[in-house]
Amino acid sequence: MNRFLRLLSASTLGLAFVAACSDDSGSDPGGQAGESGSGAGGSGGSAGKGGSGNLPGGSGPGGAGGTAAGSSAGGMVSGSGSGSGGEAEGGGAGAPPIGSGKAVIGRRCAVESTIGVVQLAGFPEPYVQVTLYDRKDPWLTEPELVTSTCAYHHYTPGVCQGCEAGEVCSDANECVPEPRTVKDAKLTVSAGGQEREYVANPQLGGIYSTLDIGDEGSDYAMTLSWGENEVTLSPMPVGSGDITDLAVDIEGDSSAPGALDATWEPTQQGGFLRTRIPMNHHAAGPTFTECAAPESEGAFHADAEMVDPLAVVTGLEFQGVEHLYIAAAETAQGCVEFRFGPQLFVFPE
Repeated sequence: MNRFLRLLSASTLGLAFVAACSDDSGSDPGGQAGESGSGAGGSGGSAGKGGSGNLPGGSGPGGAGGTAAGSSAGGMVSGSGSGSGGEAEGGGAGAPPIGSGKAVIGRRCAVESTIGVVQLAGFPEPYVQVTLYDRKDPWLTEPELVTSTCAYHHYTPGVCQGCEAGEVCSDANECVPEPRTVKDAKLTVSAGGQEREYVANPQLGGIYSTLDIGDEGSDYAMTLSWGENEVTLSPMPVGSGDITDLAVDIEGDSSAPGALDATWEPTQQGGFLRTRIPMNHHAAGPTFTECAAPESEGAFHADAEMVDPLAVVTGLEFQGVEHLYIAAAETAQGCVEFRFGPQLFVFPE
């Protein structure tokens, strides 16, 4: 079989951002923790201190966590207890916000604990995007199947009677408040001695803006705050996207793909290669497989049982691979993940 490989940076293709209704964010299972489906995505965001533009933002989640669990795919932060950062003790003057935490570079949020994602991508015309919710996704639990680098999350609809307006039926068959986008979020970005500040769209939540400081070789520090929560990120580099011999192979075809392997020439430049494979959009629902491995490992693998259920009706909808530097920060509400780097559009053979 001849190898067909399309590899383009996200900045050359551009991105489409869809704003969701702010008050109806959790009524249908879309999956807020990641890119599967369309949950209550945020949009908008005004730029301050020299920031540029008010552009519509996209969809997705954010997050926080507690205990660290190391793996070959990089450590994960999960749960909602105290951990790196933790909650502030007491309430005296000068104490940090209740949900304050420091992002740990090289750690990833557990998918089921994620409430927010902060993205930096699009060079040479970079943008920042924040999707943030007030609670964890009620339809996501621990993965059903795992390899050392991939995890399969299977959605099973809950069975509830008489949920009130503003509630949804959770995976545990309980009526719970639906996740809502956060409307008072503020993001401060700094690089090279310059700083920009962005605020969430007050109706839809979420932040999106082009960024006019730094470049692809810069390290970026960030502070994300909302309510009594604040998470900080020390300067972190951006994934270069300079990945040699990147290929994605499947055992079968799009309708019955079987096991999936992504491979590349490993170097020591750092960061992760990551993807989320959603269920075919004709089936919808937050069922997906997420994979991530350090760039230095040169591969990630998902078993056939983690891929075949995603290919229904019109086949597997693989959406490329990202080369990212990643950090995770804990808050009392959940885990927030920072992702810096491009999406590489490479498709399975």
